Amino acid sequence: MARIDKTESAVGVVRAPLAADVDSADFGKIFGAGLNAQGRAVVGAGQSGVIGVINPDRTVRKAGKIIDIFKLGDFVECEGLVAGSKYYADATTGVISTTNTGTYVGFTVEADRLVLAI
Repeated sequence: MARIDKTESAVGVVRAPLAADVDSADFGKIFGAGLNAQGRAVVGAGQSGVIGVINPDRTVRKAGKIIDIFKLGDFVECEGLVAGSKYYADATTGVISTTNTGTYVGFTVEADRLVLAI
């Protein structure tokens, strides 16, 4: 289950209310996120384009709840990543992958640590 290890909240985090409930199957995963026309956080690009990465969990999952959108920081315990690779967020699904068709979100140092640089 991915989790943020370190960030500087004064400059590396944007906060916004969630536009919709998050499915429990997505808890502990990371997704590229943007803002919709109402300024609410959505998975994928929304209206703003991908502006950061979210990490929903059981405490922040309901529409209207404030969620952190990380722009700088290190995520650890990420599953399925490859060390020394660049990662991108898909504009539609927000899924993070090495496929260079979305917004660049960061790189891996180790296979389970994603360093954000959005």
